[in-house]
Amino acid sequence: MVIVYGNPIKKWKCIFKECEALCCHVGREATGRDLKRISEGTGLKPEEFADLNEKGGLFKLKGREGRCIFLQEDFGCQLHSKGIKPILCQMYPFKFDGLIYSDDVILKIKVRETCPGLGKNKDLDEDFEIRIEELGNKFVKDIRDYLRLKAKGNSFEEILDKL
Repeated sequence: MVIVYGNPIKKWKCIFKECEALCCHVGREATGRDLKRISEGTGLKPEEFADLNEKGGLFKLKGREGRCIFLQEDFGCQLHSKGIKPILCQMYPFKFDGLIYSDDVILKIKVRETCPGLGKNKDLDEDFEIRIEELGNKFVKDIRDYLRLKAKGNSFEEILDKL
């Protein structure tokens, strides 16, 4: 389940070059499945690009100079063209606002109101909302799967192999 907080957005366009990729900062959250996908797509080991001190099924991407490790000099993302960006990066301009662990995992997200792309471009349509919901549900499934495998006593490496 996904809960969206904050004011609804009507228009948005990613203007990463203009804003110098403000969203691409150290510590972006990633799931175990994100780490596996990035590792397979880049040839890097998860410990080379993520802090493996998992909390509730979440990991944080490393960085350099306060920015995401995958941010390039032109403010593009190394992972974007490969189709392997972490789910939460794909959900931008929504940002992670927490998880609720109850009978099910619930993802809380809210609009990053400081994003310079808000209010730009044409009106967002229902497809945008559907895509955000799909990504949010995929994120929740990733967390649930990781925690289930961890509860069975699997090591980090075993969990990644099974995801």
